[in-house]
Amino acid sequence: MMRSLLAFVLGLALLAASASGVAAAPDDAEIRIGRDAARAVETQYKIIGSGPDAERVAQIGRQMAALSDRPALPWTFKIVDLPDPNAVALPGGPVYVTKGMLTFARSEHELAAVLAHEVAHTSFRHQMELMRRGNQAAFLVILAAIITRDVAAAQGAHLVSLGFLAGYTRDMERQADLGGLGYLARSPHTPVAALTVMERLRREETLRPGIDPGDLRDHPRTEERVAYIEAELKRRGIALTRRPAANFLRVTTTTVVESGREIAELHVNDGLILRLPDAPRLQHMAGALNRFFDLDPEPGLVRSEVLGTVIEIVGGRATLLRISRDDAAFTGMTQSDLAVQIVGRLQEAIRKDRQDRRFKG
Repeated sequence: MMRSLLAFVLGLALLAASASGVAAAPDDAEIRIGRDAARAVETQYKIIGSGPDAERVAQIGRQMAALSDRPALPWTFKIVDLPDPNAVALPGGPVYVTKGMLTFARSEHELAAVLAHEVAHTSFRHQMELMRRGNQAAFLVILAAIITRDVAAAQGAHLVSLGFLAGYTRDMERQADLGGLGYLARSPHTPVAALTVMERLRREETLRPGIDPGDLRDHPRTEERVAYIEAELKRRGIALTRRPAANFLRVTTTTVVESGREIAELHVNDGLILRLPDAPRLQHMAGALNRFFDLDPEPGLVRSEVLGTVIEIVGGRATLLRISRDDAAFTGMTQSDLAVQIVGRLQEAIRKDRQDRRFKG
């Protein structure tokens, strides 16, 4: 009943506004359509309008909008309290992401990629073009299916998994994908996030039964979208470093005080790797680890090498840390035992991270 009412209310809002002339709708008519549709959405669903998540979505969304082709639109970015990961942009500026999307996006970079994609659809007036072509009814059903995550409605309306509109044509989807990537490239967020999000959508399609987006009207296959996004990143000279976007193998350093003495700690993800009373050396190690982890290495590439009175911890061909006798004395271990411990912890961190990514997508 709620889904039917939503589609009905959206129908009244959009069709009434389209009566004023959708074919060549100026900004004010488009804005009226979007506001009426947004009012219907917010009447039917709980909106998370405050708190850290709402502020984060609004901040990143405004950032993408400011870099878009239509920054003067009255953009709004809100969270719908629904568990499945989805996102949708209405005509004229309203953009919604579900609460589930905040979990699906593994970093602020990926959240920015999702919002940039939706902003691009509105920037290029794709919703208005669909209605101009006489697809008002299809657009309404698609919109209702996106918000509700209704499987039957999704199949009937040709809904791509995880909230992207299959009602958009191949050219529209490509324009939004590459336009959103362009917004990201001018922002503090890595444009590689556009690729990591799409790669995970591709993986979802292989793991979950359902319709193939490539079979839907003129909508591109996800494999095709991955290919042209990757090609565009290479054309722009952007290194395909996925780690910041996908948020894996996070390296952090902290300092604690014990008995009046500062002790630096280095962690990978949530696991402690090493403690030493020498913050600059651990920060240097953190930088070396970040460069090494950017290569998405195999665990076996971490090893130790004995060089005279020191033992080096090596990642690939790079030295990560030199362990001295003083370091070993601080830990109460021998140099060789400390080296074995550090190598083992780093290898386990890499293995566990890869295992987590395998199950989480």
